[in-house]
Amino acid sequence: MFLYYGIACKRKSFWCYRLLSTYVTKTRYLFELKEDDDACKKAQQTGVFYLFHGLAPLLQTSEHRYLVPRLSLLELKRLLGKFGQDAQRIEDSVLIGCSDQHEAWFALDLGLNISSSIYASLPKPEMETELKGSFIELRKAIFQLNSMDSSLLFTAQALLRWHANHQFCSRSGQPTKKNMAGSKRVCPSSKIIYYPQVSNALRGQYPRRLHTILSWKGSLHNQKTSLITHSFCSLAGPKALVS
Repeated sequence: MFLYYGIACKRKSFWCYRLLSTYVTKTRYLFELKEDDDACKKAQQTGVFYLFHGLAPLLQTSEHRYLVPRLSLLELKRLLGKFGQDAQRIEDSVLIGCSDQHEAWFALDLGLNISSSIYASLPKPEMETELKGSFIELRKAIFQLNSMDSSLLFTAQALLRWHANHQFCSRSGQPTKKNMAGSKRVCPSSKIIYYPQVSNALRGQYPRRLHTILSWKGSLHNQKTSLITHSFCSLAGPKALVS
């Protein structure tokens, strides 16, 4: 009896250690990509990209659910070339996570009209036809997505929105420059470094707005509300750092 109990405890400890080790390794890898532009660019070679248009993610319908298509770097380059866009636009993408096997995940919005951007917004109908999907508002698709996809897409949407709203330095008025991973923006003039953050008001705003939608879903309410809050709060950080 005690022998079996000891074996069970050892197995449980082994799996807990393995899970913790995977998490630590994954976190270190993401930190490296956020701090090293060359490493991040290299990760794009084997990574995948989630596409957005005007902050609406690309989704495909499968029975009564939505699937989230992912494009490889080669597929994305072909798509951009077909619409007359330079492959350099891929540098506008942001890092949103990675798998346990260190497959990096990126998000790219091809429909935002940003004044400081040299790239034009790509036509939405033609892109949907080419990609065999639709760009759907995330709040309308939340119940047809699994929890992992929802969390990832909310994180991507929040990061893309933050970069779209922080194109210029609040002190010098000069354009800020995004690093490769999109984990910060730097003002070349004032040397201020801006990091993505979410205000306390915004953290509570999304769960409150979705309350009326989610309340009738019963058990889904707490799950989805905490999911959205986690996605936004994970982006919180210092507003600016003067170096």
